[in-house]
Amino acid sequence: MSVPALTTTAAALAGVRPVAPRAPMKDYADVWLPITLGTLAVIALLLALLWWGWRGRRRRQAGVPAPAPVPPEVLEREPAERSEGMFVGTVSGQDRLDRVAVHDLGIRSDAVVEVHTAEDRPGLLVLRPHVAPLFVPAAHLVEAGLSAGIAGKFTEPGGLVAWGWRLGDADLTSAFRPRRPEDRARLLAALQTIIDRAAPVRAGQEDAR
Repeated sequence: MSVPALTTTAAALAGVRPVAPRAPMKDYADVWLPITLGTLAVIALLLALLWWGWRGRRRRQAGVPAPAPVPPEVLEREPAERSEGMFVGTVSGQDRLDRVAVHDLGIRSDAVVEVHTAEDRPGLLVLRPHVAPLFVPAAHLVEAGLSAGIAGKFTEPGGLVAWGWRLGDADLTSAFRPRRPEDRARLLAALQTIIDRAAPVRAGQEDAR
């Protein structure tokens, strides 16, 4: 290589700054592993507490009897009113947060609610997937109205159709959110009709207690 070429190369290299060696990337495994394990432990603890609470609730509510099977003729009849929506669940009495955990009464799910007005079998029918149908005879219905929510779902004022009813000696309240808002008034009117008609029967049951 000629002297001028060497001179040019040396001059070019003289303008290049040396690059410092990169530090090795830090291994964060010792940091993230405890965080991950701690998070999983907290989630497991919360799930265990929920399960424990649900089991305790079922134990406390062991005295609530199972609903009677739905009369076959009710399933075959056309209802006076019918609405699709969500069955929110059931609570004890007027305590909107005391969810009933027995007999699938507190399970929230899609549902169809029917009001039957036939003289021999008036009542309210709740149909849910993977759960036995629930039929509340009109004589067991105590009241009906609109509600903003119970344990399981809270909505705008009047967003739920709620009904108070008796199951054995237990006072319960269940609620349903119709998919179509216009169904609320129709369901409520139909429920009130069968409740009023059954008032004499209900009064006789109260006197017999």
